Amino acid sequence: MVEILKDQIFHNIVSTIRESLLVLDLDLKVVLASRSFYDFFKAKPEETVGRLIYDLGNKQWDIPKLRELLENILPEKIAFDNYEVEHNFPIIGRRIMLLNARQIERAMGKERIILLAIEDITARSQLEDLVEESESRYRRIFETATDGIVLLEKCKGHIVHANPAAEKMLGYSEAEYIGKLLENIGVPIDMNDFPAIMESLNKSGILNYENVPIKTKSGQNIDADVYLVDRAKLAQCNIRDVSEKKQAEKILKEEKKFIENALNTLQDIFFVIDLKGGFLRWNKTMNAVTGYTDNEISLKKAVDFFHEKEKERVSGSILKVIEEGSDHVEAIMVTKDGRKIPYAFNASILRDAQNKPVGISGVGRDITDNQRLEAQLRHAQKMEAVGTLAGGIAHDFNNILNVIMGYGNMVADTLETGNPAMEDMNEVLIAADRAADLTRRLLVFSRKDIVTMMPVDINEIILGLKKMLGRIIRENIEFDLELADMPLKVLADAGQIEQVLINLAVNSKDAMLEGGRLTISTRLQKLNDQYVAAYGYGKPGPYALITVADTGQGMDAETQKKIFEPFFTTKGIGEGTGLGLAISYEIIKKHGGYINIYSEPGQGSVFNIYLPLIEEAASRKKEKEATAPVKHGNETILVAEDDAPLRKLATIVLESFGYKVITAVDGEDAIAKFLENRERISIVILDMIMPKKNGKEVGEAIKQVNPGIKTLFMSGYTMDIIKGKELSEAGSDFIHKPFTPKDFLIKVREILDR
Repeated sequence: MVEILKDQIFHNIVSTIRESLLVLDLDLKVVLASRSFYDFFKAKPEETVGRLIYDLGNKQWDIPKLRELLENILPEKIAFDNYEVEHNFPIIGRRIMLLNARQIERAMGKERIILLAIEDITARSQLEDLVEESESRYRRIFETATDGIVLLEKCKGHIVHANPAAEKMLGYSEAEYIGKLLENIGVPIDMNDFPAIMESLNKSGILNYENVPIKTKSGQNIDADVYLVDRAKLAQCNIRDVSEKKQAEKILKEEKKFIENALNTLQDIFFVIDLKGGFLRWNKTMNAVTGYTDNEISLKKAVDFFHEKEKERVSGSILKVIEEGSDHVEAIMVTKDGRKIPYAFNASILRDAQNKPVGISGVGRDITDNQRLEAQLRHAQKMEAVGTLAGGIAHDFNNILNVIMGYGNMVADTLETGNPAMEDMNEVLIAADRAADLTRRLLVFSRKDIVTMMPVDINEIILGLKKMLGRIIRENIEFDLELADMPLKVLADAGQIEQVLINLAVNSKDAMLEGGRLTISTRLQKLNDQYVAAYGYGKPGPYALITVADTGQGMDAETQKKIFEPFFTTKGIGEGTGLGLAISYEIIKKHGGYINIYSEPGQGSVFNIYLPLIEEAASRKKEKEATAPVKHGNETILVAEDDAPLRKLATIVLESFGYKVITAVDGEDAIAKFLENRERISIVILDMIMPKKNGKEVGEAIKQVNPGIKTLFMSGYTMDIIKGKELSEAGSDFIHKPFTPKDFLIKVREILDR
């Protein structure tokens, strides 16, 4: 009864045990199996009990290592623990099992049995593998990390391990690290309340300390970011050297500042906009030009800075940049205070690393000055064309006048004193003189006049110009002359002095848009040493002072400094060339004089011109020369003139005083006639402008044949073709049309008598 009871208790123990358990007899047949065995290995009692263990589950249990345990090991040792067996079961898959075997007596005096406990350690083994792999991976990371890593125990923060990077970075060996605190290795992090730090680390998992200044073992200072990371039993401290990064950031910051300063010092506008036209970046010039603050610009689109009429064109330019990569556009910018400024913009597309368009960058340049210069150039070209036309008209008109004056003088010479026709002829000659004066002014205008310096009375020049000046200024401007009661004679070119007065009158007219008073006055002014020292210009002596004063708008000191500069003008685009006062300054300077200005805003302007007076002896000498008698001659003269009436007049005048005349109608005819008569021709008179060959070309050809031949050029033009220097070097002279027969004869005789 007791044995039966013991068997039942044994059976119950086996059935209720949690681990898989098999009870085998000495023949290795299954006597009993635990419930957990049936459940885990998907087996049934009727297929298990009484069967050889190797035959279980269609021989699934015929495992070599199991045979080794049961047949070889166990008989020798009776008991064996932790025998690991790995096997792939068709039903439950690959399993790792830990076997524990015992041989025990089944009952008193009866045969022995084998208890085989089977523990499935598959999951635990996998977990151990994962832990081992994780530890191996961490070890590799720890050993190869570029950050210096030290591991701290969590009690007081002593270092228990350091990786190679920490050794290299701070200069301590691993042995030197062990047992030290962070502060002992140059890391100045306050670790006095280490438990509190560990508590914070436990809550957050990581603690950051940025830009920590660390001193290495060698005394070198480095900048580092320090991280504390919770590692269960230990705290990991990463030390990352950011010295190079910080230096790079410093360089980048300096470069950014440099670029910003460079962009902000540009006179041009610099900008970056997105593809929709919104502003991303701009320089200070943008603020200065438009008058808008950074906040205001950031809220605007690019087209918002332009006039309504320009917006569509600007939008089109932005689209063109997006589609084609770049574009140029000129448009009028409208500032915050309403000013309109012409700008030229060049823009290009910005792309990211994937070559995708992300924005547009560009520069804008104020082209106000460019447009003004272009307008001035166009105006100058137009004036040059008009001047060329005026010069051509003057040339042809001078030929006509020459005939009128020549024949007029010849007729006047034949009339007796008191003849009623004499007065009529004098009127004709006076009219011809006025016409000649008109052509001379046309040549001044066209810049084709010859500079003829001779004694002139400033008062007479101004009186002669009075009517013209009255026509130049408007009716709402009063015009007064206040001239000295004595002659003011200077050595000057009357035409150029007239041009200066016209320029100043026009300048005054433009300064008095609503009317006013223009006054031209003259007087004798003596400059002494004190005056020269006080004003910094001039030479002591007597001067004719011409003052041109107006009651216009005046000008400030800054404008007065630039008033005589070429192309400087206070007028709008297309309203002036800025050349008038500059030319006036140069003319007065060439005359040995001085010009200055006094003006204040709203108080008008006063221009003072100083021209040196000449001695009366010089004036009388000129008058004496003018009354010199005309001499006769008998030389042969070649006259080349394409204008038939003038050619006929020259022939009559010369022949009437005893000269023999050979005429030519053009340049080639002149050369041919000279070659035919070279031995007897004493002087060649050549018109500068002729068909086939001009006067210069004819003169050069004749000089090759006879280098010593005397030559007199004549023209209604300036010496554009032959300069004064060339004339003197070539032994040639010049007479300006129109001329009187007397002046013509005196000039010819003067050349022949040299």
